[in-house]
Amino acid sequence: MGSARSPDGFILSLFLLFLSLPLKANETAELEALLELESLPGVVWSITDNGADRSGGAGSADLHRDRPMSAQTKVQVGSVTKTLVALGVLHLVSIGELELDTSVEQLIPDLPWDNRWRNETPITVRNLLEHTAGLDNIRMWQFLNASATPDTPLTSAFPADHGYLLRVRTPPGTQYSYSNMGYAVLGLVIERVTSERYEDFLARSLLLPLKMKQSSFRFVTQQDDERLAMGYLDHGVPQPSVPMVLRPAGQFTTTASDMLSLLRFLLGSGSVDGVRLIAPDLMAKLGVPSTTDAYRAGLRIGHGLALALRDRHGVLGECHPGTTFGFRANLCVFRTQGKGFFYAVNADTETADYERLTRYFIQQMDLPLAHLDPVVEMHSEKYSGLYELAPSNMDQFAWIDWMFNSIWVSPNPQTGGLLVRSLQDDERALLPVGKGLFRDSDRRVASHVFLVEDELLLSDGLQTWKKGSPLFLLLGWISLLAGTLAFLYIIFRGTWLSLSGRLLANKPIALVWGCLVALALPVYLFTLQSFLEFGEATVASRILAALSGALPAACALACYISMKRHKTWTLDLCAVVAGLQLCVFLASQGVIPIVLWR
Repeated sequence: MGSARSPDGFILSLFLLFLSLPLKANETAELEALLELESLPGVVWSITDNGADRSGGAGSADLHRDRPMSAQTKVQVGSVTKTLVALGVLHLVSIGELELDTSVEQLIPDLPWDNRWRNETPITVRNLLEHTAGLDNIRMWQFLNASATPDTPLTSAFPADHGYLLRVRTPPGTQYSYSNMGYAVLGLVIERVTSERYEDFLARSLLLPLKMKQSSFRFVTQQDDERLAMGYLDHGVPQPSVPMVLRPAGQFTTTASDMLSLLRFLLGSGSVDGVRLIAPDLMAKLGVPSTTDAYRAGLRIGHGLALALRDRHGVLGECHPGTTFGFRANLCVFRTQGKGFFYAVNADTETADYERLTRYFIQQMDLPLAHLDPVVEMHSEKYSGLYELAPSNMDQFAWIDWMFNSIWVSPNPQTGGLLVRSLQDDERALLPVGKGLFRDSDRRVASHVFLVEDELLLSDGLQTWKKGSPLFLLLGWISLLAGTLAFLYIIFRGTWLSLSGRLLANKPIALVWGCLVALALPVYLFTLQSFLEFGEATVASRILAALSGALPAACALACYISMKRHKTWTLDLCAVVAGLQLCVFLASQGVIPIVLWR
């Protein structure tokens, strides 16, 4: 029999509860103020601090039904799912059913692998976990696809007739390159090893022992479960749950209370109630990179077996962010200090600064500042020049990355370090800390490293750039600007000729003008369909592919007719030639014809 509780102990418990109420009230009020500042509907969160746990919610779970967020409100977490999938794979490794260095190409030989380094460095389980397999991230049709169902087989994400889908772009194990496709393959690895759906295996082997009873890897909708918060896009547009093609990469529904159990597990040695789930040596490597060239060159920042070591707001944490339709989430643990947090917001907008929430929860941790890597003298001039992403995040948009996300590195005479400029981001100052390592001025540890291999590379642990040609990029921009101005001229010139009844008399302009104006049709048709069909072969996307493919032919024919007719250079001829050169340039970069479903 248990002993009766003493009056003094009961009074003390009431007193401690009384003291905690203002703290929780202030915490909720501060979060609601942040939500209002960023125009976000609601947030749920969990915090564990050396055994002191708390979770809660603030704001609205459904703006139209006046449901408040709470620790029991269900949310979707996007790519935070990958952390749990990784833990499931590591459980298989821990019980001897799988090895980190198992060749995935041999385990699942029926996938359309394209690895020219197969004999020397096949893709391993470790590579997929750490995003070092060299695979592309995702294709448009795998992301925006209204035909996906909750039970679509994972193999349908990798049809054999889609060439280069699993093309390995860098030697496996050498460079980090984030890949949703890679984690979908890990779902297939689980199914191949266990002979059951990966959702069922993870529910039984991970969620059950962690007592995450309100969580599910299965597809959950707001219609099926009213405890699930409504997701929102820009301008407060509701976005219900959407089935995914690559669901192991981002399909997971949970609560803040359940995520407390996950946080505690991530901070432990891999056991739950005395039962070993994951080996301690694997737990120690959850957020520690081990194979990349950048790591071997001394850069600590990077992705481990399940999490990425990140340097933010003065502290080092092992984290994983997540984004899905209508939700944003983040999870971070600070293993040395025994602390961690999780939060999820039921909105995915381009205007909100989610980093404010991350900063807020880091501040709640009361963490010590990370050791500051001291600045040293270094000859930095040799690193100056243009750098382009290698590889790009998505093959389908490699041209956009090259044109808009290349960076220019130049010496910083004030600090002896480097300045990094790009079209997309603010200027950043890098301070030299020795041996090719540099520290971002608002970071505590080395954030970048230069690698001298066959060519000069720059890595921040999560992206890699190679030194490129400024002249080639300049020619690309000249081509783009000249072609854009030419097409604008042709549109205005053709419209004026059409209104004056003289368009048919000017066949060169009429040909290109007609093709350009016809592009308004697929644009209009796209507005009539769901954005989830954007990656499918719909009427709109097929017409877009046909017209964008016909544009170079129209420009070439217009050039031939104009030269044959006038024998001299006219403004109209200059325009169609400028348009043709842009078409040729875009075709050489794989941009046109625009085939969104490939």
